[in-house]
Amino acid sequence: MQNNFHSIGLSLAPNSNHNSAICVLDNNKQIIHLDKLFFTDDIKLFFENSPYVKNSVVVVSLPFDESLLDGKWRIHSKNYKMISELFEVNKNNWTNRINDRLKDLLLNLNKEKCQVFRCNINLLRQAYGLNPNYLEKTSLDCKSFQSGLKIKYGFNIMSDNLLPAANLEAILCAMFAYDIKENKIQTKEIANYFGIKVLNKI
Repeated sequence: MQNNFHSIGLSLAPNSNHNSAICVLDNNKQIIHLDKLFFTDDIKLFFENSPYVKNSVVVVSLPFDESLLDGKWRIHSKNYKMISELFEVNKNNWTNRINDRLKDLLLNLNKEKCQVFRCNINLLRQAYGLNPNYLEKTSLDCKSFQSGLKIKYGFNIMSDNLLPAANLEAILCAMFAYDIKENKIQTKEIANYFGIKVLNKI
């Protein structure tokens, strides 16, 4: 993978109500671009016009589908709903646990412009030893996450101010992309989502 230039991580939110984030690392594993993005058009604009994208490795997180959730019990029960041949009723896409946002864009990028992989952000955090020790995406979790990236993985140029969870996840995705590009780790394909490999660090 010597011809790849940058490593890009995208923490993708399920919709525009939550912020997504993009991180770009250079060949020295230094952050050269870190930004929040909300709207689908903004994300598309980045991948269509950014000089960083071509011949790069991109890792995009899989966002959970929250389209039918309007209560705490539904959020928790959806993740553990049994799926079997007898389960025929799928009202409001009950069994769709992953959101397919931007799947066509990412598939086209993978075919024409760069290498694209997907990841489960929770599994990736565990694989890199950055497990959430507190409730996910709370200020305590973000502080622990940010400290781990600084101390364990050398991202010392990050601001001392607490970064949003999406930005930290984007940095982790970009670091995973860098490690894939440089063949620094072994990976395992854990799924295939709309023609794109879902990888995790072994």
